[in-house]
Amino acid sequence: MNVLAVVAHPDDELLGCGATLRRLADEGHQVYSCVLSAHVEARHERPNLSRLREVATEASRMVGIRETVTYAFPNIQFNTVPHLEMVRAIEEAILRFKPSWIFTHFCGDLNVDHRVTYETTMAAASLPQRLSRDLDPHLIERIYLFEVPTSTDWAWPAAGGFTPNAFVAVERTLEVKLAALRQFEGALKPAPHSRTEATIRALAKVRGAQVNVEAAEAFQLVRHVEFEPLSTSTGQ
Repeated sequence: MNVLAVVAHPDDELLGCGATLRRLADEGHQVYSCVLSAHVEARHERPNLSRLREVATEASRMVGIRETVTYAFPNIQFNTVPHLEMVRAIEEAILRFKPSWIFTHFCGDLNVDHRVTYETTMAAASLPQRLSRDLDPHLIERIYLFEVPTSTDWAWPAAGGFTPNAFVAVERTLEVKLAALRQFEGALKPAPHSRTEATIRALAKVRGAQVNVEAAEAFQLVRHVEFEPLSTSTGQ
């Protein structure tokens, strides 16, 4: 199947679901991403633009992403962008990659770009039902929301807080995620910070312990639809 991560900033998919994406790629699925603010001009300690593109591309490759579409929506200003404009950008990615699964941000994150990305992704995910194109109306079967350290954990609990109901065991791919974050200059922070390598590893251990595995990434599954073909048999 095809899998699409829709994220606000270039390292968000690494932080939120990097080990899961790597596992899915290793299992033979096609993994893609859509980055809405690829330049992140207002970001602290951001490499220059050419270097940012270089490290983002390599980090994405490490977690199994085959192709990325990028946009230049203004960093930490998504709430100033016309809603429909961003929805249409995400629709373009859906039309291009035809995902069965989508991963995106939690609706209650502190970062405004994350919240808007959630809202516009959920709107864009209705695309197969809204447009009469050569697109399966049952295309998108699952939508997962992920947690991002310093955004999900720092927010005042919203929408009940991040309460995961889906977990992916990532003991075999966690080290690849951490290596990709090390490759992405500025993504990891010094202690004490929730984006240190030690803290991210500890979070994976905690999430794994919740479901009795060595390490896991946790998600809120907000859409899970099983489509069964109509039987042509009479049952006799």
